[in-house]
Amino acid sequence: MPAISVVMPTLNQRPFIGEAVRSIMSQEVDDVEVVVMDGGSTDGTQTELQALEAAFPGRLRWFSGPDDGPADAVHRGILEARAPLIGWLNSDDIYRPGAMRRALEHLSGHPEHVMVYGQGEHVDVHGRHLEVYPTLPPSTPIHVFADGCFICQPTAYFRRAPYIESGGLDNSLKAAFDFDLWMRLFKRHPRGIGFVDAMQASTRLHEGAITMRMRQRVALEGLQVVHRHLGAAPGHWLLTHLDEMCATHPFRADPMTLREAMSDLVQRASGWLAPGHADEVLRRTDADRRVQLSTAHVGVGVHADGWAGPTCELRLRADGPPVAAMRLTCANERRGGSLLRIRIHDPDGGVSGVDVDGPGRFELVVPVSPAQRREQAVWSIETEGGFVPIDLDPRSSDRRELAFRVLDFTVQPA
Repeated sequence: MPAISVVMPTLNQRPFIGEAVRSIMSQEVDDVEVVVMDGGSTDGTQTELQALEAAFPGRLRWFSGPDDGPADAVHRGILEARAPLIGWLNSDDIYRPGAMRRALEHLSGHPEHVMVYGQGEHVDVHGRHLEVYPTLPPSTPIHVFADGCFICQPTAYFRRAPYIESGGLDNSLKAAFDFDLWMRLFKRHPRGIGFVDAMQASTRLHEGAITMRMRQRVALEGLQVVHRHLGAAPGHWLLTHLDEMCATHPFRADPMTLREAMSDLVQRASGWLAPGHADEVLRRTDADRRVQLSTAHVGVGVHADGWAGPTCELRLRADGPPVAAMRLTCANERRGGSLLRIRIHDPDGGVSGVDVDGPGRFELVVPVSPAQRREQAVWSIETEGGFVPIDLDPRSSDRRELAFRVLDFTVQPA
């Protein structure tokens, strides 16, 4: 019997699964097995699994076939696992060196602990560091989960028996099933959760990952889980999702304004929100300059208060009324004024620009040729000569790099 079984759900992750499996096999633990649950990949993942099975004989078992989503795949993998301790690594994530040894040492030294987790990080598609995951120790009061999940999933290891006793993963959840499990284990075993204060795993952010392609569902299910375990949920989950929508608007499945999208989201989440939070979310949505400036078919990539950074985007989708030009009414509001060198990079690689010398209003007119009215067209506005507010006023706490304020946005029909 292995000391630990690592369950790995996968679906069409051939570019990453080899690195994920090798990050397990290179750990300082010999008696480990990997149980891969493939949901019926069509990208050659099974061929990769055959090669990995041959490379690590007797240490990797894999199963392929339809499932009812990732929670179902993980749960069935845990039922197949032979070890009393379970690790859970998605096929696009990576264990850091020494992670498994540190977790096993902790659980061996603390038999009263049913689970242990540690520090994690987000990396990009190439494995480059993006940010440290906002992890908090298990001494954190459980109500803090209302602010967001503070456990990075691939850093967690747990004992198989308490997992089964807890009821396993909720298969009705398709995005927040790990969050729900952590909440149940914290509630059932308030003194039974351990922590390794070391970087244990890297979780990859890319377009194929659940956390990237199902952002709305992540927000709604997060609210549902908080409501289930802690009562009424705060509305900031939806405001965080507004930030995510603004970063890619209007490139969503159905064209709608940001206000319409948020109104729909609030209505769907109303049964889980704390009293008054639905109205507060919509009030803050209405006050957001990104919402005010954008249309159903154009996104203006500024901050919520209307300030543009050193780089901001204009995003246009082609299925709306034909556009001949986009017009930004702006203001150079740096104290004392400054020379702003503004360059606009169009979707075809062309560059135009304007220099703004001194304070006051100015306009940026962005022509749109018929060839640029494509499915997803992006103009990048880059500015030299900006400022950081705290550098000019020590009373300020604003450390953003700012260029100019956008006062109005209009489109000129073709």
